Amino acid sequence: MNQSLLEITGLAANAAGTRLLDDVTLGVNPGETLCVLGESGSGKTTLGLAAQGERGSGVELSGSVRLRGLDLLSLRERRRRAARSRRIGYLPQHPAAVLNPARRIGSVLGELAPPSHRSRERRRDAVRRALEAAHLSPDERLLRRFPHQLSGGQQQRVALAHALIIEPELLILDEPTSGLDTVTRAETVDTLRELIGTGTGVLLLTHDLGLARELADGVMVLHDGEVVERGVTGRVLREPAHEYTGALLAAEPRLPESGHGIAEPDRSPPVGGLRADGLRSTSPTGVPLLHEAELAVPPGHRVAVVGRSGAGKTTLARCLAGLTPADSGRIELDGAVLDNDIHRRSRRQRGAVQYVHQDARASFDEFRTVGRQLARTVRLNRGGTLRSAREETARALRSVGLDEATHERRPAELSGGQLQRAALARALLAEPAVLICDEITAAQDVVNQSELLGLLREITERSAIGLVLISHDLAAVAPLADEVLVLAEGRCVERAPTGRLLGSPRSTVASRIVTAARR
Repeated sequence: MNQSLLEITGLAANAAGTRLLDDVTLGVNPGETLCVLGESGSGKTTLGLAAQGERGSGVELSGSVRLRGLDLLSLRERRRRAARSRRIGYLPQHPAAVLNPARRIGSVLGELAPPSHRSRERRRDAVRRALEAAHLSPDERLLRRFPHQLSGGQQQRVALAHALIIEPELLILDEPTSGLDTVTRAETVDTLRELIGTGTGVLLLTHDLGLARELADGVMVLHDGEVVERGVTGRVLREPAHEYTGALLAAEPRLPESGHGIAEPDRSPPVGGLRADGLRSTSPTGVPLLHEAELAVPPGHRVAVVGRSGAGKTTLARCLAGLTPADSGRIELDGAVLDNDIHRRSRRQRGAVQYVHQDARASFDEFRTVGRQLARTVRLNRGGTLRSAREETARALRSVGLDEATHERRPAELSGGQLQRAALARALLAEPAVLICDEITAAQDVVNQSELLGLLREITERSAIGLVLISHDLAAVAPLADEVLVLAEGRCVERAPTGRLLGSPRSTVASRIVTAARR
């Protein structure tokens, strides 16, 4: 019988009188994967930290957390760190938590290599293996980059390399696929499966039901910090006993088979809306990011832009909004040419093309209330009194499912899902002709993701707003999109109505994306 690797018994977590975890018990053996499922706020991240003997600011833990029989909660910090050193590899939900913005990728990984790799050559080999395991090319260009020079998906994979390079006995993975495109996600699953086969234990914290099916031996479902269901993966995900588990399964996005059930858009020539032709963009170091990109978004039309991490999706989105001025090419809105630089567009033109960032938290001022920030958008675009702006802001917040109390809260007081809705409300207050949403569902649990995409459908159906939906998750966005644009290495390799693309992709890249999305 395997010796237990991780044993958690009667774990409770409290902060400021609020119960975050309540009597959680679990075990992970070598070569086993336990998946903890739950939506945002269920307590998964608190559990992931506690499994290492750690806690967030102001959080109190009780119960026991034993790593190879040693209770981490009873140890002083120095001994606790020594006990888990080289035994636990941790991938946080947000890569920024482990990536040093002032250090190059290669030098940090070299320092993390196990002490047994004494020579420079052995450490370099360890870095290469970790990057390859995380499906990154270990070339000199990558090793010399800083984290901000990588896409969100690339940052996620570098963070995974941090966890893998120490050759841990136990991996604690908090939403490991949240920033990954479908192809890279499939490759990451294969990597994790190989590690599990060598005896690595995995505690998987996720809302990704497909990931649980592919990797987990057992599933534990968390809701408001309480375990509401547990059991063998197949049984729990086929025949859930608790209504909350059933709600998670009902919200799971599924890719329609062969495009069935997706209506074909109107094939008449587009009139008006946003149009871009021949967009080119190059990085400050001279690396081509976008090659002759083009797309058309007529009023009320919904275009999904998909592709692997680093394919140029965000570069295209930022060029359309003028946030990253394209080196060349032409952008038009209703026949009028827009300057490639947002600072040289008129106020009306800036309001007409609205960009909703992937990281909603970073797009808000943490020191001012959400309501004041949204009201500023109203007054910049239309003037008026502070009172009228507040009334308009309250209506916008209600329209995206947020109560009026949100108006007086600061960004830190809102969940990620709530803040993403507030960012959407702010964009809508500008009365845009086109809404560009950059991976806004990437970090959302399946319930919030389903609600957010449903909200976008309602907005575009009741208005003439065009939608550009940047996403790595084809299964989530396909039912919403009229058309799909596939990017690879900065080039548009395929552009087709959604139903046709799903049923008969013509490019190799699109075929791989569709196949991976159906896994």
